[in-house]
Amino acid sequence: MLYMGIDIGTQGARCVVSDEAGRLAAARSVPFETLNIAAVPGWQEQSPDHWQAAAEASIRACVGQLRDAGRAPEEIRAISVDGTSGTVLALDEGHRPLTNGIMYNDPRAKEQALAVSAAMGDHEAKLGFRFGASFSLPRLLWIKQQLPEVYEKTALLVHQADYITGLLCGNFAASDYSNALKTGYDLVDGRWPDAIGRALGLDTGRLPRVLRPGEPIAHVSKAAAARLGLSERTVVTGGSTDGYASALAAGAVQAGSWASIIGTTFVLKGVTEKLVIDPNGSSYSHRLPSGEWLLGGAGNIGGRTLNAAAEGRDFAALDAAAEGLIPTGVRCYPLPGTGERFPFVKPDCQPFYIGDVFGGRLYPAVMEGVGFAERLAFDHMLALGCDVGDEICATGGACRSALWLRIRASILDRRLKVPEVVDAAMGSALLAASGDFGSLGAAAQAMIHYAKIVEPDPALVAPYAEIYARFREDIRNIYRVEV
Repeated sequence: MLYMGIDIGTQGARCVVSDEAGRLAAARSVPFETLNIAAVPGWQEQSPDHWQAAAEASIRACVGQLRDAGRAPEEIRAISVDGTSGTVLALDEGHRPLTNGIMYNDPRAKEQALAVSAAMGDHEAKLGFRFGASFSLPRLLWIKQQLPEVYEKTALLVHQADYITGLLCGNFAASDYSNALKTGYDLVDGRWPDAIGRALGLDTGRLPRVLRPGEPIAHVSKAAAARLGLSERTVVTGGSTDGYASALAAGAVQAGSWASIIGTTFVLKGVTEKLVIDPNGSSYSHRLPSGEWLLGGAGNIGGRTLNAAAEGRDFAALDAAAEGLIPTGVRCYPLPGTGERFPFVKPDCQPFYIGDVFGGRLYPAVMEGVGFAERLAFDHMLALGCDVGDEICATGGACRSALWLRIRASILDRRLKVPEVVDAAMGSALLAASGDFGSLGAAAQAMIHYAKIVEPDPALVAPYAEIYARFREDIRNIYRVEV
């Protein structure tokens, strides 16, 4: 049996096809033609046509790889799609785009976010987050208020993943409750809140029907099958956001499991049995098909600062030189700019460095600083009453560095497990397979395998624990936040 996962990210589309044991049968990434087509400086928009072109090129390439290997498209049992969280567009009655895709990082809906928050305060308190300009519901309100002629012609207001799913099966009016979270969907009661229509004036009839991730929507349409070489017997299922899919691909699928993802920035997601409300507002929860919750937050630190510290030099050589410099004794919070959003909220905070960062120490000190912030995030989750075990699933570009993995494992004093396949698209393949396996957990158990296990270094654990304690005091004293 084969399962296809499609990830629509910021820069392009990736398609993978996995068998029931987690072995990749095909994979292809295709970049978007243009990353931002917004006419207004500072806005972020992408063309739905570019999404379609990249997604369909990656699908056709994977179908071609299968055929070259002697396998038929009919073997693909199901397909699931993930997309960037908060990215939306309007469609007309013929399901043609009336707008470009307004991207997750577009800032235009700040005033609408305030209006949404004022109208839906009870909803915010119930689910434990606050509507911001990065959420999709304020963007939909912006379309209604600023583009009334477009809103008048709008039949559906959809998310990025919904649009690609619609192109595959012909049903553009289906979404999942991962994408629908930022559009205001009530994950507890399973419905669109009345306040969306009553207080904001948005027609909920133009919002999609919401399914659970992995729930069947429809079969591949005749047109899509002819266009892409797929089989009409293949089922298209509910998808998710890209962050949700990444956490699934890492193995965060059952209570107590955590995925720590360090790429350009830092994302932490873990599974809890009950909905957890974060008093400082730095994290919030998605819902898993099992009924458990996927709690998480995204910080601003990460690989971006390490790239700056590397100054274009070879990472392997820098790692080798840093081996003899750890622990550096430096305490730092290596923000790439102003402000932090997780594990604390401080929009005006600046990076700090305490200690000697000369003589090659800056590079490993940044690794350590990110590791200290990662531990701070786990301590925050523990303070919220979450269960955090001795093993953490680690993914992202930071996992390319054996040194950074050893530093992180020693700071956390926990074992790090790196999956063989870390693509968000693999998380979507898990959702596609979950129906056949009977649950997402069973699919993950069969399909996720770990390529690397990193133990804490006994020589580093105690020194890092001492430095971390001082680091926490630095955070309290410099940023004036409770951690």
